[in-house]
Amino acid sequence: MKNNLRNFKVRHLRISPPLCVSEDSPVRDAIRQMQTQRVGCVLVCRNNRLVGIMTEVDVVRKGEWGQDAMNQPIHQWMTPAPILISTDASIWEAAKTMKEGGFRHLPVIDHEGKPIGFISIRNIVTYLADQFPDTIYTLPPDPNKIPATPEGA
Repeated sequence: MKNNLRNFKVRHLRISPPLCVSEDSPVRDAIRQMQTQRVGCVLVCRNNRLVGIMTEVDVVRKGEWGQDAMNQPIHQWMTPAPILISTDASIWEAAKTMKEGGFRHLPVIDHEGKPIGFISIRNIVTYLADQFPDTIYTLPPDPNKIPATPEGA
């Protein structure tokens, strides 16, 4: 499976379209867009270049700031200069980058460096399930622990 993931590229995944906001946009507006579009992040752009990302985790961590904080500009909440991945990178590289960085969303850029969207861990898991159904769907919950009795027994 590892070699297959190295051969398949990020462009083979379902890349979520970019939800770009200005760094001066109020946090409240970005959250509303995330809710409306049912996505876990917004890309913060300036002159069609990515300058940051704000995720649902950022909202949870800083949400305790109260209602007044919702009117702050997004640049006060975003993660600046996020790690990016190109459409030509392997899915293996994307998964490894997300695991090592401890994040669930990864902005995707084209060959000119412009944001074209983002991928989430869900995109990778869905791809794996589609490509390797016999392997994925038949895994026991813990590969090191096989149930003593069949399920449903």
